[in-house]
Amino acid sequence: MTDEPGLFDIPSSRATEAPEALRELPIRPEQIAQIREAFDKAGVSEQDERKSLINSVLIRDVASLRELYAVEVRRILQAIEQRTKPKSTGTAWDDREEDTWIDKL
Repeated sequence: MTDEPGLFDIPSSRATEAPEALRELPIRPEQIAQIREAFDKAGVSEQDERKSLINSVLIRDVASLRELYAVEVRRILQAIEQRTKPKSTGTAWDDREEDTWIDKL
């Protein structure tokens, strides 16, 4: 055997920190504008209603949009979009997007 480190040896030094990409980055002003625009488009104007929707998506309580992290924006925008999607009123057959061969007869 040699004294060279093996392929699966884990270094005992913990001096290396996580790279910047893995840290929680704060929300950017463009992302705040996106969230506000999505709320306006969805017709959600009450602050309590907005806060409730955001807190339902996150596992922590936030007082303002500036407390959000950049990685959380996508989930919030998806939740707002889901809220504004029209509910299905018919069957899957009625709600299909394309015509089938039966429709073309």
